[in-house]
Amino acid sequence: MKVPSSLSNRWKLFLGGAAVGGILSWIIFLYIYGVFQEEQTKTLETQEAQIEKLTEDLRVLTEDQKKENEKNKKLLTIQEIEIEIANYEKYNLDTLTVETLQTSIRDDLRHLLTQNIQSVANNKELLKKVIENKVYKYYDRVYRFEIETVSFDTILEISVKIKQER
Repeated sequence: MKVPSSLSNRWKLFLGGAAVGGILSWIIFLYIYGVFQEEQTKTLETQEAQIEKLTEDLRVLTEDQKKENEKNKKLLTIQEIEIEIANYEKYNLDTLTVETLQTSIRDDLRHLLTQNIQSVANNKELLKKVIENKVYKYYDRVYRFEIETVSFDTILEISVKIKQER
């Protein structure tokens, strides 16, 4: 039995059309895929260039900020002076006397306000001698102080011990 030729030609045309359609669709797909890939490549290149530019800007800004921080560290000044008398209970001093003595010491150190912290820290021994060698009088009693700790920051914190003389 033989397949009629008209039916055979239709199958040949169908298979040929499917093959040509498949080839054309692959060509169109590859073209569209190539165009999209080209756009993606351009986008990636511009983003990489932008990232490089921004990282360089960030590096420059952080270097500038570090320089400014170092400069500002050197320019920090003392804004306030706090005095703490550690052993006032031992001498039975009331709070008024303690506050008066703290004020007297603070007044002696008032010239340090707005001074550079670094320069005050470099003259720590001089600061120590100023407080320890001065005699503070309050009513009939005479007091001398011995420095325990000194903390240098925008607030100069000094902790002292009382050494009562009379």
